[in-house]
Formats: sequence, structure tokens, C-alpha cells
Amino acid sequence: MINKLSKCYRRKFRLLAGIAWLVSHSVIAVENINLTSGEWPPYLSAKLSKGDIAAQIVSEAFALNNISTYYGYYPWKRSYEYARRGLGAANVQWHGSLAWVKTPQREQHFWFSDPIVSDKEVLFFLKSRPIHWQKIEDLQGVTIGGTMFSVYPSLEKAAKNQLIVLEKVGDYQRLFERLLHKRIDAVALTKHVALHYINYHLSNSDAQQISYSETLLEQRKFRLMLSKQYPNNQRYLKQFNQGLRTLKSSGRYSEIIDQFTPRLLSPLN
Repeated sequence: MINKLSKCYRRKFRLLAGIAWLVSHSVIAVENINLTSGEWPPYLSAKLSKGDIAAQIVSEAFALNNISTYYGYYPWKRSYEYARRGLGAANVQWHGSLAWVKTPQREQHFWFSDPIVSDKEVLFFLKSRPIHWQKIEDLQGVTIGGTMFSVYPSLEKAAKNQLIVLEKVGDYQRLFERLLHKRIDAVALTKHVALHYINYHLSNSDAQQISYSETLLEQRKFRLMLSKQYPNNQRYLKQFNQGLRTLKSSGRYSEIIDQFTPRLLSPLN
């Protein structure tokens, strides 16, 4: 009789232990989300600690909901296409991409988060050929360079109306080469991204030739975008936005921004 009772208790103990294990592991289970990106320091980079500002914010916001992030860094066009299709090379699943400006065209394929980071888009020019302007009409006849995969609402409208000339090229190196060789009059770029590039990729003599205007072209708001190929991404988006709000209300968001402040200081003007 005692043996029968002990066996019964042992079975119950094993059953309860199994249930407890399942419950405990379901609570701490970590989901994974795969995101594409490109080189865009100081906000995004595979070469910098934790991917830098935007990637760190996204990772910590998702982590608050037990979601682990993995980043794949590609040329921007490929990064966009992998995220739009939801699949990349070797059928790797990609849930979305960061960090992008929301446009009607992109909204056909993606759900967009609240802004991750915000920055000014301004004009960079040569000190020997300064551009003083307050309104778009002041730029009449100016040739402005931009990057191929960026959108420039005000400049594109001005170019369409033949007020300015807008020339797009593939990368920052070509943009600044064209500026330094006076093939274009100005470069339209996100302020701190351009300053970072000038600091780390141009010679001191070239950097000293360049200045910029604080007059605002656009206030850029960069977001996480998740592919509509996966309905579950709507839940991920909700969880991310919740995590982002928590980071901001707790003060952690400001801490992340502040730790990169030295990289965002202007070396020009």
C-alpha cells in the first residue's frame, strides 16, 4: 500500500514539476525578430558598438517584451527589398527594416512604428561658395545633390517646378567628391550623419572647406517598418511602440542618446 502511494505521489510530483517547467519557460520565452539595415552611422552601423543609436533603441524596446533582435546589414536597396518581400537570400526571413522615413509608397508594403530618432536635414556647401537661404525660393538655380534611395519632398517639388536641379547619386563619397570639385552647389543630408561622414571619411583639408546652413529643409523622423507579408508583425509593432514609450518615460531613451552626444557634435562652421 505504501509503495502504491509513493508511486502515485512520484507521478503527481513529476506532473506538477513538468507543468511548473512549462509555465516558467513560457513566461521567459524569447521571440526573435530579424531586421535589415544599412550603413548609416552614427545611427546605424555593423562596424560600431551595438549597431549604434537607432539599433540600440530598437533592441532595448523589443527586449522589454522578451523579443530578441537580429540585424542584417546590406546595401540600402537590397535591405529594402528583403524587408518588402519578407525573404532574403537562402530564404532567410526578414520581418522588416530600419530606419526609414514614412512615405505613401512605402506604406503600401509596410507598417510604420513611432519615430525612433529625429534629425534635421540641411544643406552642406563649400565655404568658398556659401548658400544663404531662408525659403525654398531663395535656392533658385542651385544644383543640389542627394542619395539615390532617399526622398526629398520639398526639393523634389522644387525640381519638378524647375526652381532647382536635384541630382541623386549612389553614396556619400560621390556626393562630397562632386561638391568638392564644384560639380554641384550643395548636398542635402541628415545633419549628424553628414557630420559623422565628414569627420571619419574626408581628409582634414577637405573637411575644412565644407560648411552648412542651419536652415531646415526637413525635420526627418526615422522609423522601424515591418513588412505586411507577415500579419503577426502588427503585434510586434504594437509591442515595439509600447517598449519605446517605456524607454522614453523611464529616461533610458535619453541616456542612449546622451552616450553618443560626443559623436554628434559639429566639427564645422
